[in-house]
Amino acid sequence: DNYIDDTVLTHFAKRQKDVNCIILTKNITKQLQLDVKKHNEQYQAIKIEVFSDAHDRFLIIDKKEIYHFGASLKDLGNKWFAFSKMDISSVKILDKLKDKEVI
Repeated sequence: DNYIDDTVLTHFAKRQKDVNCIILTKNITKQLQLDVKKHNEQYQAIKIEVFSDAHDRFLIIDKKEIYHFGASLKDLGNKWFAFSKMDISSVKILDKLKDKEVI
């Protein structure tokens, strides 16, 4: 998601303790770095990486399920947008991310 802000971090703060979170975004601003630092001081850490090869947003769960989001997760609950489960093998997408040394 290329529009990450502190509201997205708040959503991920509610995850279970054994759930890891890596956010891929095209640009890590100083404000985002500060927001992630503050979040990680209070909650289970979120890792953030630069990844500029995607336009849309994807949520990969347990390296098995992939969901496509039509809008930024920061707008979750504020605006209408669609998301859908993808049939494509998550292994293919994960392999592409590994090839780019993102995960």
